[in-house]
Amino acid sequence: MRTHYENLHVTEDAPDEVIRASYRALSLKHHPDTAGDNPQSQWKMQRINDSYAVLSDSQKKAAYDGELRRQRNPRPAQSKPPTSVQPTPRRGQRSPCRIPLHAPGWLPAGVGWLSDARLVIPLMAIIWLIVWWSIKG
Repeated sequence: MRTHYENLHVTEDAPDEVIRASYRALSLKHHPDTAGDNPQSQWKMQRINDSYAVLSDSQKKAAYDGELRRQRNPRPAQSKPPTSVQPTPRRGQRSPCRIPLHAPGWLPAGVGWLSDARLVIPLMAIIWLIVWWSIKG
C-alpha cells in the first residue's frame, strides 16, 4: 500500500512548500489534458489529488501521520512480562517446570505424562542405571 508521501514523491518530514511544488510538478505531468492518450493518467491524477488534499491540510496531515505511526509500530499486547527468576517453592509445593505439562500432538492421549520432566527425568535415570548395570555386570 502506497502512502500519500510516496504518491507525491516527498519525505514524511517535507515542508509544505516542497509538498506543494511536488504536487504541481506531478499534476502537470499526469494531468489528462497534457498526458495525451495515457489511460492511467486519470487514475494517477486522482491519487495525486487525494494525497495533496490530506497533506495540505494540517489537521488531516496530523491525523494521517498518527495513523501511519500506529500501523508501523503496533502496541504490544498488554501482558505481564516474563520473569527470568522463578520463585522458590514453599515447603510441600512442587517446583515450577518449564516444560509444558500437556502432551505434544504426536503422542497418543494416554501418554501425556511423558511430557512432564518431573516424571521422565528420574525414569530415564533409572533406565540408564539398569542398562549400565546389565552391561557392567
